[in-house]
Amino acid sequence: MPIPEYGMRSDASAAPECPRHPGARSVDYCKRCNRPMCIDCLIRTEVRSICVDCAGRRPRAASGAPVVTYAFIGACVLAYLASFASPALQQALAFTPAVGYVQPWRFLTTAFLHSGLFHIAFNMLALFWVGSALEPLLGRWRFASVYLLSAIGGSLAVLAWVLVQPMTLHVATVGASGAVFGLFGAVFVLQKEAGLDTRSVVALLAINLVYGFIAPGISWQAHLGGLAAGVCVAWILVRQARPKPGVTARSQELKALWITCGLFLAEAAAIALSYRVLFEVYG
Repeated sequence: MPIPEYGMRSDASAAPECPRHPGARSVDYCKRCNRPMCIDCLIRTEVRSICVDCAGRRPRAASGAPVVTYAFIGACVLAYLASFASPALQQALAFTPAVGYVQPWRFLTTAFLHSGLFHIAFNMLALFWVGSALEPLLGRWRFASVYLLSAIGGSLAVLAWVLVQPMTLHVATVGASGAVFGLFGAVFVLQKEAGLDTRSVVALLAINLVYGFIAPGISWQAHLGGLAAGVCVAWILVRQARPKPGVTARSQELKALWITCGLFLAEAAAIALSYRVLFEVYG
C-alpha cells in the first residue's frame, strides 16, 4: 500500500466523496469551510489546506502598490509641513478631551499630526513597514477601515482615561501611533486565524507598549486603545469574510461594508457615552 502524503488519509475508502468531483474520494477537509476536498481541488497553505471555492472567494488582495498606505503617509507628511506654515493647525486638529465633544473631528484628525521630526519619522516608518504587508492581505478598504477605526479608538481611550486622571482633560494628544498599533493588532489576528506563530508580533507589541509606559510624553492610552480597536475590527472583518454556503462573494462584501459602517457608529456611540459619564461625574 502506498504511503500517503502528509495531511492525507491512509484509508481512502473511509473518506467521504468530494462534493466537487463526484466519485472522487477526499483526502482532507478545508480549514475554512470544513468541506471535504479531493487532490484536484486542494490548495496548500502555510497551515493545512483550503478548497478551490474558498481560495476564489476570500477577500481580494489589492494589486499593485499599497496606495492607501502611501496616502496615509502622504497626508501625515503634508500635515506636518503645513503645521510649520500655520502653527494654529495643531491647535485646530489635535485631540483634547475638553473640546472633543464640540469638535468631534479631532478624534480622527489628531492621527495625522506629529510633534516633531523623530515622532513622524518613527511612525511613518512603522506605517510603511506594516502597511505594505497588511494592505494587500486585507484589501484596500478593509485596511483603511482598520486604520481609521484604530485611530479613533486610540483617541477614545485617551478620553476614557480622563475618568481616572481628570487633569488630562486639557492635555492635547497627537500622532498616528494608535492607528499603527491597530494595524499590528490586525497582523496578530491574521496570523492567529491562519494558525501561524504569533510570538514575534506579540513580542514587538509588548516591547513598544512597555516603552510607551516608561518613556515620558508618550500617550500609552492611545496605544492600548488603538491596539484593542485594531484587534476587534480585524477579527470581525476577517471572520465575516469567511465563505458561507449559499452566500455570494458580492453579498458578503456588501455585508462587510454595512458592518464597517456599524463599527464607526459604535465608536461614535462610545464617545457620546463617555462624555455623558464625564458630565455626570464632573458636571
